[in-house]
Amino acid sequence: MFTTPIYDPKVIRDMQEIVPGLFLSGSQPSESRQYMQERGITHIIQVTDMPTPRFPGEFVYKLITVPDMDETNLIEHFADTYTFIHEAIAKGGKVLVHCMAGASRSVTVVCAYLMRTQNVSAGEALNTVQALRPIAEPNDGFMRQLMLYGDIGFDVSTNRTEYRRFLMASMAAQREMFGYIKDMTLASDPQNSPSGAAAATGAGTAGSMSAMQQRPLKCKKCRRALVARDSVIYHTPGQGQGAFEYRKRDATLHISEAVQSDISKIQPHAATVCQSYFIEPVEWIQELHGLEGKIACPKCDSKLGTFNWSGQQCSCGSWVTPAFSMHKGKVDG
Repeated sequence: MFTTPIYDPKVIRDMQEIVPGLFLSGSQPSESRQYMQERGITHIIQVTDMPTPRFPGEFVYKLITVPDMDETNLIEHFADTYTFIHEAIAKGGKVLVHCMAGASRSVTVVCAYLMRTQNVSAGEALNTVQALRPIAEPNDGFMRQLMLYGDIGFDVSTNRTEYRRFLMASMAAQREMFGYIKDMTLASDPQNSPSGAAAATGAGTAGSMSAMQQRPLKCKKCRRALVARDSVIYHTPGQGQGAFEYRKRDATLHISEAVQSDISKIQPHAATVCQSYFIEPVEWIQELHGLEGKIACPKCDSKLGTFNWSGQQCSCGSWVTPAFSMHKGKVDG
């Protein structure tokens, strides 16, 4: 029988010093000037829906406006919060990180800092926090972002294939929830980046990759370079035509979960079963703020494929969300 854990109200109400100079709490301690001054707090990170400095001019604030939702992109703030905390402590200051309850958003920021400074996993960082603040429990989306943070070596950069895949899934979630995408991150146009648009990372050096894996996809009609190789998304084939008997809205492939872009890791028959290349959204694709549309060559206007932020089903049967597909008969790979 499941029982709800009983926590000491004082532990929930107070702030805890997770490592020297770094404190964690809910919003209540941040409302008391005296309480914070007694503990030597000099810097405050507010991670809430509507952060508002309670004592401007008396403490150094960093405000992060984010809701506590699985779909929220919090990883994009990890570099800034790390720098803010690191520099404050280096100068002898003490930092309080808080959200409303001190359970999810602020915990995620503190865990990210511990991961980078101590070179530990997301789970190890959370265990450290929970030992001092038992209610610490980031939502599932934040935990996935912490694990991604470790996977990309704490380098939150669009040069990282895995991070771009996360952003792609995040944009699709925004489009579905709100009907628009606030900040759209697009893969570079290889025509404008001779060195290869988004640089491949974590998949070996260029010298170890075959020529086929390095060259971009090109329009078969006019030979215009379209997509860098590491912006092509490969997936495990589904059940073929049988999978078309019903529409799988619980996608068989979510970009956020399937980040492989190395063709060598795909089953041998995938290339023949799948009739389209699935790609990241690229700069030259038009009308990307719409739910769906066509993908046409930016040079000769030849129709190459289609996109749909809600997903498309590949000819192999896999449901890909979001989906930006170009027919293999229209491009040279």
